[in-house]
Amino acid sequence: MAEGSAAGAPASPSRPQRSIQSLLSRRNLIVASAAVVCVGLLGITLRFHHGRAQRRYETILTTSLDKIVTAQEGFYYDSTRYVASLRSLPTVQLPPGVHITLFSPDRKSWWGIATHDQLPAHHCVVWVGTAPTTLPLEARAPENETRPLCFDDRGAAARQASRS
Repeated sequence: MAEGSAAGAPASPSRPQRSIQSLLSRRNLIVASAAVVCVGLLGITLRFHHGRAQRRYETILTTSLDKIVTAQEGFYYDSTRYVASLRSLPTVQLPPGVHITLFSPDRKSWWGIATHDQLPAHHCVVWVGTAPTTLPLEARAPENETRPLCFDDRGAAARQASRS
């Protein structure tokens, strides 16, 4: 027992072992930090991608509604009334996944709702003549006539589609 350590007590690590332990703990810290950064970047990337995809599908919906407005106006010019069915507008071909329903066509007004298979909780609306009462008051403003407006079914406010 000349060396000063008690029997059964663990010997203190030697200097090279301490360096390896501190290196490993620093390495673990660096790896953990890198993992956190990667997960954060992945989350941002996924949100950005989802937002881009939603904007792309929304653009498809608003473009489809613009085509319907143009076709309805052409039909109205020829017959002084609006149509109730897309079958009456044979020049309109909808992209895959787009569904449009027309409502309340008469001699003065109509409105339609567009949905896409890839955006089940989202729809876009356009109206001509008299705005549907189901739209929020600000969406029924006269300047929004013939302008597709998009809504999230989860209760988010309307977003006016930009026209190019």
